[in-house]
Amino acid sequence: MLLGWGLRGYIGGGPFGAMIPGAMVAFSLCLLLGLPLKPSAIIVVFGVAGIGIGGEMTYGQTLGFLRSWNTTGWGELGITLKGSIWGLLGSSILATGFVYKQLTKKTIVIAYLMLFIGMLIGFKLINQPMLIYFSDPAKPRFESWAALLLGAVFYLLYLKQNTSKETFRIVSRFAFWGLIGGGLGFGLGGFWLVLGNHLSKELIFNSWWKMMEFTFGALFGAALGYATFVSRKEIATMMDSVGEVNEKKPGNTFLELGVLFLTGMLIYWLMPYLVEPLADPARVIPRFSNISFADVVMIFSNYAFYGLILILVVMKFPEVAWQFAITLTFCHAALDLYQDLYPDVLSYTAITIPFLFILGMSAVVALLVDYFQPKANGLFNLFMIMVWSCLVVAFLRLRLEISHNPAEDFSLFNFIFGTYFVHIVFLSSAVYISWFALQLTKKLKRQLPLNL
Repeated sequence: MLLGWGLRGYIGGGPFGAMIPGAMVAFSLCLLLGLPLKPSAIIVVFGVAGIGIGGEMTYGQTLGFLRSWNTTGWGELGITLKGSIWGLLGSSILATGFVYKQLTKKTIVIAYLMLFIGMLIGFKLINQPMLIYFSDPAKPRFESWAALLLGAVFYLLYLKQNTSKETFRIVSRFAFWGLIGGGLGFGLGGFWLVLGNHLSKELIFNSWWKMMEFTFGALFGAALGYATFVSRKEIATMMDSVGEVNEKKPGNTFLELGVLFLTGMLIYWLMPYLVEPLADPARVIPRFSNISFADVVMIFSNYAFYGLILILVVMKFPEVAWQFAITLTFCHAALDLYQDLYPDVLSYTAITIPFLFILGMSAVVALLVDYFQPKANGLFNLFMIMVWSCLVVAFLRLRLEISHNPAEDFSLFNFIFGTYFVHIVFLSSAVYISWFALQLTKKLKRQLPLNL
């Protein structure tokens, strides 16, 4: 998750960028548990849907408070709170993927509806009137931390009342440790910015923001790892009833790619074009007001709703789960790169040559997913596609930066700790987890050949 979070901050932020660490950490947990391919696909989709939601919270100005000793305490409180909420809600939805087969589709849908109700209440009572505000009042930004907090509470309360004690124990355990890991990760990670802001600006090393992201990812991921470790026997028991089917049925490829294309166009193009402009008025009223049409529409322009769309489609077409988990995640990473190249062109406007190029890159990833899914060691192969496709986007972006800002100092020290520090962390992390995943896959294959 350290790698995923670093890539998210480098390639593109927001909730869609957070799909990257969501997918990577869910992949890792499934590999460590030695889960079959079929339930792993559902779990990774829930990870993508859950971890991404926290990206709806603005935190740039909150981190800006860390620049001054007078406001450091308020800034640390704000980012710790936001990190905790990110962990609480994201982990709750990720955990739902582990207990997916113990729940009815109706339960999942109503739980999400309760999440939306909680978000609306939290937004109207706290965020919109700026009752407790962690951004700059002089340059107000739309905040949604209270919306996500109330949404998480409503989501968990509904599951508590409508699931078995054993099932909810897993979800609540993930929620608790996600809250701890997210809070510690963001809170402690913020001290890198405090340190960087009070050291000499002449230092070659200045990747303090990335250190914050790496710390957030590492501690958040470690907390999820611990929750999974503690729950491993309960999860294994639940997975005993889940069949494993690696064979692809004739025609599945066309179905997968068709559903993938339509869902991607809906989420990345049609919804932003039609719905998001209608929600803008609700985001700019810095006072309490009655619930309006814009408030309701805002929920449907939120990543939480996009995540529900992914889950609903996967419940109808489970065979497309891996395409959602990998290809849609990669696609938005590529779209972020496209927007870096053409910052004045919105992703949902004209179909341009660069846009078609991004579509072509995504199609390559989709075909790789389709090809490797039924092969031996499928989970490992798909994990490698996820990791290295996103790394390709990161290094394409580096190439763009070099072309615009050629480095002048090519000393070894500057190479390691200055210009390319972040990319060295990316590459070394990707190599390490690839090696570790390969060794783990070989070990599990010897022990559990039917599962892999």
